[in-house]
Amino acid sequence: MLRRSMREDVVMKTGASGISFGAPPELPTATAWLFPEYNFANMDAETYADVIIERILERGTWDELRWLFTHYGEPRVREWVRGHGFRLLSKRSFALWRLALDVQDYVAPDWAREAKEMEPW
Repeated sequence: MLRRSMREDVVMKTGASGISFGAPPELPTATAWLFPEYNFANMDAETYADVIIERILERGTWDELRWLFTHYGEPRVREWVRGHGFRLLSKRSFALWRLALDVQDYVAPDWAREAKEMEPW
């Protein structure tokens, strides 16, 4: 049996999207709640790609995840999880996305491992 990509799974589960899209590189306006400390009107999808990927993987809705995988593609999101996920995602989210994106090896500096070990769960 062929494995579907994470993007295909997200697209299948979201159905019709309630997200309004601007012309690239704009973000969907529905994602503004994820960036309260940023001036959302000045954000663009390429300049702020790292924080956008982080926030949507951690707290995004199905529609926001659909946009993320459509805009950046599964390979780019997988590489972000491999390079930054251990440090920037919660343990739970990192475990989910490692499994969903089949990330076997990842970057985990010693200082970040020590910090994660101090977390209660």
